[in-house]
Amino acid sequence: MNLNQKSDDKLISKLFFSMLPVQVLIFAMGSINTIVDGIIAGRFIDAEAIGIVGLYFPMVNLMNAVGYTLLGGTAVLCGRYMGRCELDKRDGVFSLTLTVTFIAGAVLSAASLLLPGVVATMLGAQGELKDGLVLYIMGYGIGILPMLLAQQLAAFLQMELQTVRGYIGVAGMIVSNVALDILLVGVLDKGILGLALATTLSNLTYFLILVPYYFTSKAQMRYSLKNVLWADFGELIKIGFPGALLVLCLAVRGMIINRVLLTYAGTDGLSALSSFNLVSGFFIAYCLGNGAVVRILVSVFIGEEDRAAIKKTLKIVLTKGLAIGIIFAAAVFALSPVLTALFFPDRTAVVYHLAYQLFAIYAFCIPLVLICQVITNYLQAVGRNLFVNITSVFDGFFSMLIPALILAPIMGAMGVWISNPIGIVLTILTVPVFVICHLKRMPRSLDDWLFLEPDFGVPAEDVLDISIHDTEEVGLTSERIQSFCEEHGLGKKAAYYSALCLEEMAGNVVEHGFTADTKKHSLNTVVVFKSGEITLRIKDNCKPFNPTEFVELISDKDRMDNIGIRIVFALADDVNYQNLLGLNVLTIKIKEADTGHLS
Repeated sequence: MNLNQKSDDKLISKLFFSMLPVQVLIFAMGSINTIVDGIIAGRFIDAEAIGIVGLYFPMVNLMNAVGYTLLGGTAVLCGRYMGRCELDKRDGVFSLTLTVTFIAGAVLSAASLLLPGVVATMLGAQGELKDGLVLYIMGYGIGILPMLLAQQLAAFLQMELQTVRGYIGVAGMIVSNVALDILLVGVLDKGILGLALATTLSNLTYFLILVPYYFTSKAQMRYSLKNVLWADFGELIKIGFPGALLVLCLAVRGMIINRVLLTYAGTDGLSALSSFNLVSGFFIAYCLGNGAVVRILVSVFIGEEDRAAIKKTLKIVLTKGLAIGIIFAAAVFALSPVLTALFFPDRTAVVYHLAYQLFAIYAFCIPLVLICQVITNYLQAVGRNLFVNITSVFDGFFSMLIPALILAPIMGAMGVWISNPIGIVLTILTVPVFVICHLKRMPRSLDDWLFLEPDFGVPAEDVLDISIHDTEEVGLTSERIQSFCEEHGLGKKAAYYSALCLEEMAGNVVEHGFTADTKKHSLNTVVVFKSGEITLRIKDNCKPFNPTEFVELISDKDRMDNIGIRIVFALADDVNYQNLLGLNVLTIKIKEADTGHLS
């Protein structure tokens, strides 16, 4: 690997890990609330209250199914449109997502408030458990709508480069939930209803912190019912549905597993699983976050038809990302006794030992879950929806449930616990089976494994990928681009124009962007020859700078002002800028025929 390749990998790596914390928080925020609820329930109410929260968990999964469907479909569609520089359609998806989220949230809230007894029965509650669950459902139901809206807004805020606001929102949600739990449950003794109301109010707090940004002039995306891209609704659901299908399967599986545990391990087994369910979302938030970032980036690179960048993204997540996941798994294993004691302080109790076994065993599953999430989200991004749907059903239902039904009568709760790693391994093994079935032969290359068709993008010999570090390399890159264009049959004038455009714009970034602050910056240039046209794509991680707006502001009185940018806009057939996930991305197109003129 040469220096340019390493630098380009570093640029994508920085982008990947700058996006990762926000995506992890998006998936962890709901789990954080349930963890707090579980701890408060165990310490201020009783172990039965933890069971009630656990019985509600399939309903949480249903809400997650709605959220994940929209998050998945939105990420892929927005990524593709951003990669193609179709920003109007990106904004249409924004309005579509928020509209559908509002409708879904309103329906779920209405069901919770108007039919809590029916919902409780469906979740398997009986007797006193049902009475408590009805109260919890009603209290929780009030906050479903702001919770779902906040989940979507948090994802869009990252595209708007408002990650700090997202962090503040999460902090506000956690602090308010803890404070309200203590007040409503510990002080005012509102019991299980107090737990639910605290979660509702904390979700509302989170929403109210996020939403004001979209009423400011800084917002790039604005909600408009007129701009809703209804034509993409089917595609959005189609792309995001595998995530929902998985969660729905997990919800059904959860109800069956609850009954299995009650049969073979009693209420201690159910309470142990409930305590795990309260924190499992936090355990796998890192895995889900990695998958989500892969889905977004690969979708963008699909739009750009950048085969090399797709491979670099997967390399980063399966090396650096997986290494962090293994470290996290080791920490979970080491802290299993402490985590268990948060819910069950009596370390001599049977329920403590059952919960501790589950925590310790699941720690070994975390790296496997990460691999599964990377695979699933990648396949969503490249459009292999059939396989993702099949995998979702297998992973969410059969792969773990069948071993549990076999082992629980023999081993009790332990049989259910060890079914988790068995199921995940079986799911991973479905991938080579599907690849072989799809190809109808053994895979022969990495492209085969990645489902990258031969006609995707352009051949490697028609792409020039160069990283630039200083002014000297700008000149050398310009020369390489001119030679590249001439070798591909472009006329000398078009080849010269291409080289000149790169030299002017990349030189401007190095001279002004690299020196604007004390941070280290990177610049990557991809040159693509396709259908007699040259596309220059210049990416940098400097401060946002839109040359298309800048050139419009230049006074016409002095034609020598900023002559370099003027030349580029005069020579190019098309110039497009967008700030894409924190990167300045300038796309310049020059056709083989002589175009443009200097005036």
